[in-house]
Amino acid sequence: MKFKTVVVLCSIVLLSAATVGAFGLPNVLSGAASSSADPDAFLAKAQKAELLIDRSAGALFSAVASKEQQAKVEELQKKLNDTTDNKEKEALTQEIRKSKMAAIEERAQDKKYQAEAAKYDAKKKAYIATAFYNFTLGSLKAAELVPEGASIADSIRSNPANAARLAIKLNSVVNALSSLKGIVVNTGKVISALKPLMSAAKIEAKPATSSSEGEKDLKDL
Repeated sequence: MKFKTVVVLCSIVLLSAATVGAFGLPNVLSGAASSSADPDAFLAKAQKAELLIDRSAGALFSAVASKEQQAKVEELQKKLNDTTDNKEKEALTQEIRKSKMAAIEERAQDKKYQAEAAKYDAKKKAYIATAFYNFTLGSLKAAELVPEGASIADSIRSNPANAARLAIKLNSVVNALSSLKGIVVNTGKVISALKPLMSAAKIEAKPATSSSEGEKDLKDL
């Protein structure tokens, strides 16, 4: 599968719907939302997808980020470790994720760094290839979960009794949807940006082609 195809797959959730749901997210599921949808199951899957993205993005970041970019993220991580406020923890987690992806994208598009990448040894090439595969897998999982979460949110909101009883759960679903939407958009940018870097480094990186595939073990760099 070519890089362009991966970007399309990871972005299809955002582009294929004719209308936008109540939370600014497209619902590409056909038919009505199921009244038996399980928000807890969705939230568990969303958390796993986020963790996969964080692991793989972290691996790519550690492989390509500049010292300045690493220092910025380390400062954010220190703030995250020091805070006890749950809202601040979530905000910092999101900021760290976005900062790492932005750094990967920036470095991947840097012509000077692309020249340096041509000197990667075999170990680093294998590390990046595996991290890239896991990253694309996480992106596909996130894209798949967006319509599922939107359907669950619609199902809860369509029933006044459920909306009142599950108000806190609904808020968690909405927050997860926002996070997943950001992941789909940002991972699509990173995947596209990585193409010239992979080419310069002569890395034979194969993306995941299905969200049902398994994560690959990533050996230390």
